Amino acid sequence: MRIGLNFLPTLGPDEVPAAEYYADCLHLCGAADRLGFSHVKAVEHYFHPWGGYSPDPIALLSAVAARTTRVRLVTGACVPAFSHPVKLAASLALLDNLSGGRLDAGFGRAFLPTEFDAFEVPMDQSKERMREGVDAVVRLWTDSDFRWDGTFHRFGPLSPLLPRPAQLPCPPVYVAATVSEDSFVWAGERGYHLMVIPIVASHQRLQELLKLYHEARAAHGHPGPGRLHVSYHAYLAPERSEALHEAERHFDDYRSKQLAAYASWRGVRSDQYPGYEKMEAAVRATSFTDLLDAGHVVVGSPADARDALRLVAERYPGAEVSLHVRFGDIAQRAAMRTVGLLGRDVLPALADV
Repeated sequence: MRIGLNFLPTLGPDEVPAAEYYADCLHLCGAADRLGFSHVKAVEHYFHPWGGYSPDPIALLSAVAARTTRVRLVTGACVPAFSHPVKLAASLALLDNLSGGRLDAGFGRAFLPTEFDAFEVPMDQSKERMREGVDAVVRLWTDSDFRWDGTFHRFGPLSPLLPRPAQLPCPPVYVAATVSEDSFVWAGERGYHLMVIPIVASHQRLQELLKLYHEARAAHGHPGPGRLHVSYHAYLAPERSEALHEAERHFDDYRSKQLAAYASWRGVRSDQYPGYEKMEAAVRATSFTDLLDAGHVVVGSPADARDALRLVAERYPGAEVSLHVRFGDIAQRAAMRTVGLLGRDVLPALADV
């Protein structure tokens, strides 16, 4: 089992200045690198205190690359709908070279109406824009002198993209998928890897979707089961009672910011996002205890974390687990404690899992 960190900032300038947040992130990443974590993942979001401090995961991970030597760097995820494929391919290739070939390139559709409005991109084009963008980026990395004649972008013939990625023919490609069968099947057909969030769907439903993914991979001649990133919230303390108390407090803050971002769905409907207009109500109705009982968070003492992560390994064999170590504000002390406990008391015990 490989365990890393996931940065989805949930704070704004009235709580912590952006420069201080980024400095804390880099400090945590340095500790993670020394303690044996496998990767660092960063999201792409805009405007809202829920995610808004991470509008450019490539820039953030470039800074991480300069301060680490071992952890892999995961864009979790870049949004092709908001960027030209030539720009995105070149920026990711540069990051792969800066890091010495440590990039895992993850892509996603985005889902907040406010973000699509800001970029003047229709939400109803999100699926097609993501798929075309990912395919174009991969072609730019691996082909030369080709012409791209897509629905949203047309360019070429082009000279080979510079720089070429450090990992040849290209970095591992991941796509984010949640509940759509079509998304899992498409990723399997292309031979791309997956990023999933179990909190969005039940474990049973995810197993059904992963079965479709594996069948699509096999049917299209792609070897192996593919790689899987799964993400969980995490909060550790020496004693379970302290961890539970503090985690619930931080979760309440996290959820309040999440609800403010999800409120942008009020009055919005999209055929490409069926049911998303109900997300705000679903989040509001979900308690910290509900998540704990469902196994959607890793909270407690180091012994509790070991048990929880062994269960993850049973459900998702070979998964790369990304742990979000903040429920609310920057909580630098608590975040460092969680990372330290994970690195010293949890990772060594799971080395053979």
